[in-house]
Amino acid sequence: MSLQSYGLLKCKAIATQEERDNNRPHFHIHVRANGEDYRVSVNIKSDGPKSEVLFYTDKRFRHSITGQISKLPYGFSYARRYSIDYIRSDLGFHRENMKKIPHDKAGPDNDLNEKLNFYLNRAIESDNADVYVYGTRWKSSNSCKPDRIFGFSPSMGMHDIHMNQGNIRQWQKDNGVWQDGGIFIHFTTTDQWICILLAFQSQSWDTDDCTGNGKKRKKKKY
Repeated sequence: MSLQSYGLLKCKAIATQEERDNNRPHFHIHVRANGEDYRVSVNIKSDGPKSEVLFYTDKRFRHSITGQISKLPYGFSYARRYSIDYIRSDLGFHRENMKKIPHDKAGPDNDLNEKLNFYLNRAIESDNADVYVYGTRWKSSNSCKPDRIFGFSPSMGMHDIHMNQGNIRQWQKDNGVWQDGGIFIHFTTTDQWICILLAFQSQSWDTDDCTGNGKKRKKKKY
């Protein structure tokens, strides 16, 4: 299978909320597009034994895709030519460039909550910052129930803001190509692009071009 509602949300960042507990914590971002509120929920800890998430950022990101997405209207959209793929998009990095970062650690600037807060707070404080979120769109079936983090209604947002291929076990159903998640921040007056990408340590980076499943390694014969 693959993600059924994958796409790109162009928006403005409003606020953030950290989660530092060990029960599947996320870093939440309140964003707004065309008068609609969304909660962007970023995984900052894995359920697996290797719990630290892989994190990569490029503060001077340059890629042909930025010229395309900067022309999009605010709101959610999908088109194959706007999609990203960590393995196939030539985004200027490799798995070796990603760092393992804990979601909660004592001290300044050394956990994933703090890293994300640094970049998103810059976007919140700026009048000229657009945020682009790649992931899966969701919306609550109860239009009267307020969002559990930010309180707006109806509750809707984006998740799967990470690599979405090479998964194992029960997450393999989400595998696909050209459907990876991430966050781009564009400071329009200076034309600075910041790229934020995340992955899980358990994910394979040698994936099938059609299914996104990790390729099986051939056993060596002795």
